[in-house]
Amino acid sequence: MAKIIAIMNEKGGVGKSATATTLAYLLAKQGKKTCLIDFDGQGHSSIIYGVKNTNKLEVTINTLLRMVIEDKPLPEPDSYILKHESGVEVVPSNSQLFTLERNLCNVDFRERILSQYVDTICDRYQYIIIDCMPQMGTPMINVMMCADSIIVPTQAELLSTQGLAELLKHYQIIRKNSNHGLTIEGILITMDSPNTIVSAQVRALIEQGFAGMVPIFKTHIPRSIKVAEAVLYHKTICEYMPNNPAAIAYGQFVEELLATEGSREEKGVCAVG
Repeated sequence: MAKIIAIMNEKGGVGKSATATTLAYLLAKQGKKTCLIDFDGQGHSSIIYGVKNTNKLEVTINTLLRMVIEDKPLPEPDSYILKHESGVEVVPSNSQLFTLERNLCNVDFRERILSQYVDTICDRYQYIIIDCMPQMGTPMINVMMCADSIIVPTQAELLSTQGLAELLKHYQIIRKNSNHGLTIEGILITMDSPNTIVSAQVRALIEQGFAGMVPIFKTHIPRSIKVAEAVLYHKTICEYMPNNPAAIAYGQFVEELLATEGSREEKGVCAVG
């Protein structure tokens, strides 16, 4: 059964899609069977993995969830999952996903629709990475009900940290009342400019405000224009420029993540907080 990791922050522009796509890529390069679910109507993860026009897609995560809602049989996964040359398999998204909140309004057990879909593919993979939309609502509750753990990327700027406390509150409610096994893998500081005063102050604020409550990854992802440039070529930074400092940092982040996972398994730790 796959481990399901959600990449989540209630604020956009924090490196969420870059983190999700790069994490999936690096896991696949290590030989781990990996699926990436694009759960953001902007479709950034789909674009990075080669979809040039997301609005022409016939089957997306929204299509599949509508089938679950309407109790229709799902197509065979191999008929719609996009297989990237890196080994990552992608369930794509487009702007139709923005209608999901409305479509879920009158659905019984609406918080578990995504879980019902993921249950149909989870035995195909070791990891399922979910790139989440940047706002809380019923779709994000679906993600928290479905996921085993959450990674929270946050830009090293003050405004990017303000959603962390709200996200933590929602996490604690879901964990206490429904998904008791949900954990937070950690906060990942992205777009870091370590030599600036503001960045240093924000890093200190995060460490002081959340240390002891939520793990904080030791690895920070430095700011690099090449991360955005890589998207133009439908690549992650690790494919586009593997020696770039951001690519190297993402590699260190994945090593830290996997080492932490192994340590928790050895100690029998099943949750945070």
